[in-house]
Formats: sequence, structure tokens, C-alpha cells
Amino acid sequence: MKLGNRLSNKICPENMTVEEWQVALRRENARESDFQVEHLDKNRIWGDYLVSSATGRYKVAFRGVQSDRNFCSCLDFRTNGLGTCKHLEAVTLYLQDHVPGYPWAGLSYSAEYTSIYVSYKGGRSIRVRIGTAYQAEYQRLLYQYFDEDGILPLEQYVHLDHICKQAQAISSSFRCYDDVHEFVLECLREQQWRAELKATYPEEAIPWNKHTLVEPFEVVERLLYDLCYQGFGFIVGLKHPFYTHLIARLVEEVYQGEELREKGYVIVGNETDVLVWQAILFQYSEYVHLPVQVMSQEQFVKIQIPQGTRASFVYVNDADCLKEWKNPVSLALKKLEIKHLYMHVETLEHLTPVQLSSILQHINPFVIGPFYKFIHSYRPLFPLAEVAERLPAEMKPFTFFATQRIHAAKALPTSGDEQAIRILPVNDEHTPENKVNRLLGLLSEILEDPDATLLLRTQILSLLQVDK
Repeated sequence: MKLGNRLSNKICPENMTVEEWQVALRRENARESDFQVEHLDKNRIWGDYLVSSATGRYKVAFRGVQSDRNFCSCLDFRTNGLGTCKHLEAVTLYLQDHVPGYPWAGLSYSAEYTSIYVSYKGGRSIRVRIGTAYQAEYQRLLYQYFDEDGILPLEQYVHLDHICKQAQAISSSFRCYDDVHEFVLECLREQQWRAELKATYPEEAIPWNKHTLVEPFEVVERLLYDLCYQGFGFIVGLKHPFYTHLIARLVEEVYQGEELREKGYVIVGNETDVLVWQAILFQYSEYVHLPVQVMSQEQFVKIQIPQGTRASFVYVNDADCLKEWKNPVSLALKKLEIKHLYMHVETLEHLTPVQLSSILQHINPFVIGPFYKFIHSYRPLFPLAEVAERLPAEMKPFTFFATQRIHAAKALPTSGDEQAIRILPVNDEHTPENKVNRLLGLLSEILEDPDATLLLRTQILSLLQVDK
């Protein structure tokens, strides 16, 4: 194809839908790439393939042109909702050269075995394909659980193991693919987490003093519950010193009562912030038993993290660094399997749609839906303001404008026009808690003054060297 005829990867042509445009882009990419396609079985058309290039190898299951049963192991296929990717398009191009009659409309994929699979076309769903062998037996079994379109409803996910055992008993050829179990486990864990949280806090607020709600702090306590209930979050505008307490308390609530606990990380900008966080978390050391490691970004990228290492809890204090997909912190985070990821930015106003989507995909590659659709739909909204009503719809469930919500609670005036919320609900100014609160208030002022921050850092490091 001549360069002048190439499709734009930024602007959808007027004669195409967005989905048609994106499919065409992947087909164009496949045509121009140096892919090697290997047929892994003896089927003439349908079957399993290996698509290789200089950058990787991907397993492709080809079941038909635009079939919802197609599969590729690449991330783009699983997240774009198109039902295709450049690797699947490469297989189609390969078959056009080797098997006459494209798109083989008179032929269809049919196999003896019955299978349960994840369909990624239009979003993830669990579906069943009943094969030619033991059709009546499988229909009687599977129609008890699947709807008339062959889709497994969410409320039936808990029965997946039971379904598979019964299906396997009918025939050993039955298949349930690995990504089905992974998807179901993801959904069930989320359901269990939220059910337990609701049972523990029926008032949908997590009180600071563990026993009673204090009226001025109701907004804060509901914010904490919402963060926990979501299981992950994108936090905008929350500053020193309050959020250190918030996250410390969040860590406590997330892991209270768990027997198996993986390491958690709090990733901050510099060594001075490390010292501040360590001091705050030390206040909670009597009842926060999760091994939380506070690290600067520089420290975090230096540790050797094996691919797939599990982390219970990660909080990234300055998630701006994640807007570049190949940033060292971003690359290190991608090696972790994180149960609960919370990220903080000061503002949304400077982020482009591409940068924002890059940050959010660290939470979950499915969290904002297809990347191209998010960019195409919401580009006119940018630059985003700190107004919940103006957020893209996909972001609203997990984005917290914490500054606005906290200022809605009772606040105490400080210097200038700013307001600072009292950290803990105490009245006696001579209590240990209030003394610590005053110290944190001073730390907040110091950390907002670059010269004072540098002086504090110098003196702390000097003290540490004397101790050695």
C-alpha cells in the first residue's frame, strides 16, 4: 500500500464507523508487518496458529472471519472489543493466500467437543459452544446455567467449577479455557470483597475511632469507605498531611483479618517524603501488620521484581510519572500483580487523553474500555477540570476528588484562604494525638515550601549520619 493511502490513526474517516476504522487499521498494520504465520494443526482453515515477529510470538485461535470465538493472546485483542487484532488479521491474510474462497461463507467451524470460552467482542462475556458430540446431554446441562444466547450470567459465575465437573463427566473432550477461570476469579473476588465490607460497615462509613461516627468527619469516613469498596482508586487533589493518615487507615482496613498477606508498597517522590510517610505509618504500627514498604520512585525502580510478583496494596503518590507508558516506574509496576492499586495526582488539567488513559490502564486494562474508543469519545472534554460531572463516564466510579469532599466536612481555618481538616477528632490540645496533629500541620507547611523542604531534608540526613 502506498504511504499516501494509509489511514490516519488519529482521525476516523467520515465514511467509516469508529469500529470499522479500527479494524481497518489493524488489517493495514498486519499487511505492512513482517509476520510469520505457522499453522499448528491439520485443519484446513479453522484452527490454532502461531504469529511471530521480531518483537514477540502470539497464539491465535481462528474460528472464522469476525467470529466471536476467535482469540489472540495479545493484550490488544483482549481489550479492544473488536474481536480482532493485527495478529488475527495476519492469519486471515495468510489464509487468503493459501485457501481459495475467502471469506469461506459456505464453511463454518464445527468441532465435536463442547467448550466454555471468553468472548472479547464487544466486551468480556463467558459463553458456551456446544459441539456435535453429546449434544443433547450438554444442552440439558448447560441450559440450566446459560441464558438463551449462550451467555453465563454473572450470578452463575460461582457455579463454574460445578458446571465444569458435570460437563467433564459427560465427555473428557470438554474444554474450559484458562482465561474463563481467570475472569471468573477476578469477578468473584470483587464480589466477596464488597460483601464483606458491607457486612462490616453497614452504614457505609469507616469511623476513625472504630466505634462511633463523629459528625464533622462523616464525609471523610464515607470517602474512606468508598475507596475501600471500589478496591482501587484514582485520587485527585489530596495533599499532605491528611492523605498519609487516610492511606495508613486504608491499609489497615483492607487487610484486617487476612491470613495471607503479600507485601505492600507506598511509592513517593523523594527521600524526604519517605521519612514523612514512615513517621505517619509508625503511628499505626500497633494495628497495621501488613508489611508496607515506603519507597521513593528512585528506590522502587532499582529493586529486582520478578514478573508476576504479587502485591497486596500499592499506593503511587505522584502518578504523573505513569503517563509515559515506558517510564521506569510504570515498567516496574507492570511486573506486579496488584490486588489494590491507588494512584494520586495533584490535578487533571495538564493531562492529555492519551496520558490519562496510560495512567488508568495501570489499575486495570479494562477499566476505561477500549483505548481507541475512550480517546475518540472524550477528546473534546479535555483539558479536564476537577468537576465530577465533567468526567468521562467510564472514570466516574473510581475517581475521587478528595479535596472537594474533605472541604465539605467541618474544617479549621489556617493561614491565608486555605483550609486544613483536623486529622483526628480530639478536643484536648495537650493529648498525644493533638501534638502529633500539630507536627503534621507544620510538616504540611514545610513540604509546600521548597526551601524549607530542602532544609528539613538536609537536617534529617545529617542526623541519620550522626546516628551511624
